[in-house]
Amino acid sequence: MKELEKRGFYVVRSAGSHRLCDLIAIPNKSMLDNKPLCIQCKKTTKPNQLPKISRKELEMLKKLEKEYNVKVLLGLRYRFKGRWITELITPDEYLAKKSKLKNKKDKN
Repeated sequence: MKELEKRGFYVVRSAGSHRLCDLIAIPNKSMLDNKPLCIQCKKTTKPNQLPKISRKELEMLKKLEKEYNVKVLLGLRYRFKGRWITELITPDEYLAKKSKLKNKKDKN
């Protein structure tokens, strides 16, 4: 939230509301091409695992993106190789990461 505000976004937090967006970030008028951001935040304390997001929730987020002209991002926080990772990624990037981690796990 603070990082987005530093970049010039107006940010509204609705965490714990059980809505699709935990953060809504509205770009200022100098950000000509930016759409509002809808960010779903997820965290896990399990090492070397991405936070769990159901396929249904991902589909609902993609639908929201199309119907409301917003950019949907996932704010993820997880432990990987002994350190905390925090990142903003798209639902498609999440699925690719999840698939990559699953393939690594299957090989071991």
